[in-house]
Amino acid sequence: MRPVSLFIFDLDGTLVNTLDDIAASVNHTLAAFGRDPISNDAVRRYVGDGIEMLLRRAFAGGEKMLEGAVDIYKEHHRRNLVIRSHLYPSVRETLEYFKSLPMGVISNKTEEFVGPLMARLGIADYFKMIVGADSGLPLKPAPHSVLKIVTTIGAPKERTVIVGDGTTDVRAGKAAGVITCSATYGFRPEDELRKAGPDYMIHEFSELKKLFNPA
Repeated sequence: MRPVSLFIFDLDGTLVNTLDDIAASVNHTLAAFGRDPISNDAVRRYVGDGIEMLLRRAFAGGEKMLEGAVDIYKEHHRRNLVIRSHLYPSVRETLEYFKSLPMGVISNKTEEFVGPLMARLGIADYFKMIVGADSGLPLKPAPHSVLKIVTTIGAPKERTVIVGDGTTDVRAGKAAGVITCSATYGFRPEDELRKAGPDYMIHEFSELKKLFNPA
């Protein structure tokens, strides 16, 4: 097993299955502009690059329809944050296993949602740092948020692992010089993740315990 001093996790599609609640807020926003709803599978393809890009994709390039759309989405999502969202299997037990290590979360959604979502699902106390889309740092796949956590906590890059379900997580990790681990159970197809070339791949969250040991 590989020794690890710091874990950095993506949120949506990695720790928490938020797809249904995100889709509900997207379709609420589309309805406000007289647009037809889109499927959860479409939303799955569109997430990962922040709220504005999610909505641009959902509106199929209809930028003129976007004025006010982000605010409508946020208001709905704020009130419906944890309707159907839930932790993926073994997340809580695995975080408990690694609780001696510092852990952080990097999300391309804003911190106004990240913190409350984690708190309501009972995992907020496991994490020393949260970096959201409104942190002032470039979104993943830029490495800035990864480097911010590594530097702040003081962990060696060669013992830092970023775990996520998207290619943006792999690209951010590689650019930052840390270990990368893709979660295939999330929002992105496994073949897409393989092409990104992560150092490790997991099909279930508890597999982290077989790959890494606290250092």
